[in-house]
Amino acid sequence: MSLWRLLRPFMLEHRRTYTLAVLMLLVTNTIAMLLPWWIGRTVDALSVRQLSAAQLAESVALIGVMGLAIYVTRFLWRRLLFGTAYTLGVRLRSRFYATLLTLSPQFFHHHSSGDLLARATQDSDAIEMAAGEGVLSSVDGSLMLVAVLVSMVLVVDAPLTLLAILPFPLLAWLFYKTAKRVQQRFTISLNHFSRLSEHSQEALSGIRTLKNHDLIEAEIASFAQQASATSEADYRVERAEARYDPIVFITMGAAMLLTLIVGTLRYQSGAITIGNLTSFTLYLVELIWPMFAIGWCLNLLQRGEAGARRLNEVFDAEVDIKDSGTLEHLEGSDLAVSIPHFSYPDTQRAVLQDIDLTINAGTTLGIVGATGSGKSTLLKLLVRQYEAQTHRITLGGHALQEYRLDTLRSAFAYVPQNAFLFAATLAENLRLGKPNATTDELYEALDRAAFSSDIGALPEGLETMIGERGVTLSGGQRQRIALARALLCDAPILLLDDTLSAVDYTTEQRLLHTLTQQHGERTLVIVSHRLSAVAPADHIVVLEEGRIVEQGRHAQLLALRGHYAALWEHQATRRNGSGEAYP
Repeated sequence: MSLWRLLRPFMLEHRRTYTLAVLMLLVTNTIAMLLPWWIGRTVDALSVRQLSAAQLAESVALIGVMGLAIYVTRFLWRRLLFGTAYTLGVRLRSRFYATLLTLSPQFFHHHSSGDLLARATQDSDAIEMAAGEGVLSSVDGSLMLVAVLVSMVLVVDAPLTLLAILPFPLLAWLFYKTAKRVQQRFTISLNHFSRLSEHSQEALSGIRTLKNHDLIEAEIASFAQQASATSEADYRVERAEARYDPIVFITMGAAMLLTLIVGTLRYQSGAITIGNLTSFTLYLVELIWPMFAIGWCLNLLQRGEAGARRLNEVFDAEVDIKDSGTLEHLEGSDLAVSIPHFSYPDTQRAVLQDIDLTINAGTTLGIVGATGSGKSTLLKLLVRQYEAQTHRITLGGHALQEYRLDTLRSAFAYVPQNAFLFAATLAENLRLGKPNATTDELYEALDRAAFSSDIGALPEGLETMIGERGVTLSGGQRQRIALARALLCDAPILLLDDTLSAVDYTTEQRLLHTLTQQHGERTLVIVSHRLSAVAPADHIVVLEEGRIVEQGRHAQLLALRGHYAALWEHQATRRNGSGEAYP
């Protein structure tokens, strides 16, 4: 049972709290069972005129004290249970988030951010409710049911009790059928909510594209359709849950009818007194809550089970990149790459093959090639975003797998193609590269990334909120901020994946000057469509369909009159045509 897998260790850890809550619950139920008995006794005494006014006042006062005691103990055990359940909710979300951070990119190819957000909210809430309301309803309902039935048998009349509970087996069977239906429909509802969250997230992220292509009306219609499907799924859940109340009312109505008929006959025959019948009726009323509690409990447990299954899909996801290395310090920044063959896990097509490279510390490697030739994939393998299949990559003479992941990742400052900026201030985004960076260091990094002239246009300078994914900035500004963040890092290896693609020629030359100053201090690996960005490199490789088809220095590649030279001449012609001098 998926829900029990999540609840068991938590309940064992908090067993003292749960035990105290159950003890409080026992006290509550014990007092609740004494009330009908005491009221029946009082009624019998009144019927034979054996109760004085003072004794009646004392009896009523005792009933009031019992009611107050029930209120206090019920408040305490509810607070204990619900407070603990909220702790579980926090832990589940923290564990969910921590798990996501350990999973490889392959996992996120199959799970959208909208779906994961739905699991972190709706599914976690369902489990939290099961740990709080569900435990409350199950324990309270079960104890109350047993206590009431025992009291009815021992205190009042066993034959009358057996007849009154004849409808209960039917109730149990109907509850079971309804609970199964609720679980099935709630699982469907959660899946619909995930798709709605995914749809919303995609629409908000691509709102500019939708507006530019005049697709707003179509998007509204599409969202309305998805929302309607989600609403219908929720309605089907509510419709299934709505069967609990009629089942309880019909069962209790039948039990009450049997009590009135058989109880009257038993009273007339002298088997029970009018006080006994009064107590029995009150006990029967007490059964209403356990019936509702058990129905509510089944509802919450089925919801929690559905949510737990979806959360466990994430918790059980295989961590492709195992953090099993032991090296905590770099043994050097020389890189050696040997990739006979690499393909992504979901495909058979070779993305890289027959790649052999040596990148000495402090040198610069340029990587060029057409779109889809494997340039970005090679960088992802260097930072171990994907696990080795047949390839071997060493850093400082040791395989990447021999390093602890935090040690390995700290060796690289990586600027991917689509640089991500958070919905925070400019300074906060920069300090991701160096948390303790001073303001002067931030300005220096921005200047080296050719952003110093842009910062004056920002309304609050370094404290300007740049919006989700840097929405308030241009593509070139986002790239330069990401580069500045990387330059702040103390990592010995700098990986740039087409970082200069969205900047003009003048800015490109300033950035190349910055990168040239890094020569000898850092190992640079530059992926670019612009050959001018890699021309100064110590070594350049040309990739085509995952293979190295040419390699050498800039002058050597031009002399070959091959792919590199043809592309160089093409780009030079375009530059000259636009009036820009080309080196």
